[in-house]
This record gives sequence, C-alpha cells and structure tokens, in this order.
Amino acid sequence: MRNHLTLSLAVAALALSAAAFAQEDPMAKGQGQQQKQESMSQPATPAPSTGSDTKSAAQAKFDALDANHDGYIDKQEAAVSKPLANEFAKLDTNKDSKLSLMEFQSVKDLASIKTSKDGYQ
Repeated sequence: MRNHLTLSLAVAALALSAAAFAQEDPMAKGQGQQQKQESMSQPATPAPSTGSDTKSAAQAKFDALDANHDGYIDKQEAAVSKPLANEFAKLDTNKDSKLSLMEFQSVKDLASIKTSKDGYQ
C-alpha cells in the first residue's frame, strides 16, 4: 500500500511538472504582441546598410579587378583604376606588392574604385 501511494505521488508530481513546462511564457507572448503592434504602426523602411553589404561590394569589385583570379590584386591589375593605383602603396600593408581581399576592404571610398562592370576610371 505504501509503495502504491509513493508511486501515485510520483506520477502526480511528474504530470504537474509536465503541464507547467508545456505552458506558454506569458512574458514572451506579451513581447511578441507588442512587437507585432509596433511593426504594424510603423511604416516599412529599408534596413540600414550593414558591414556585410560593404564586404560583398568589396568582394565584387575585388573579383572584377583580379584579372588573373589568383586571389590578389597586383600593381598591374590596380592600374586600371586610377584611385586604386594612387592608394595602392598605402593599402598594401604587408608590402608584398599585391593586395589581398582584407587589404582591399580597407579602401575608404569604395565607390571611387571603378571596374570593367561600371567603367574604368
């Protein structure tokens, strides 16, 4: 009889804990509704530019300038863009006479660097 009572209490405790666990968090529900109301009341605006946008733009220009596709822009490849050629020595931080993607990404005015896709400068 005692074992039966202990087992019954254990099953009841387990059932209650499972029910408590399965309940929805009222705080999370309130926050979700608040966010939904805020998003409905505000007009849609474009997301601000992120660092990844800049990196992908830099990658695209880098790929277009890397004529021999060796993963670097050498002085000859940089010469097709006057602004890049002028900045080459400053950008080549390890002084190996070629720009890696990481070095190229430090270009301050990426828009001034023209490629064959947007007309050399």
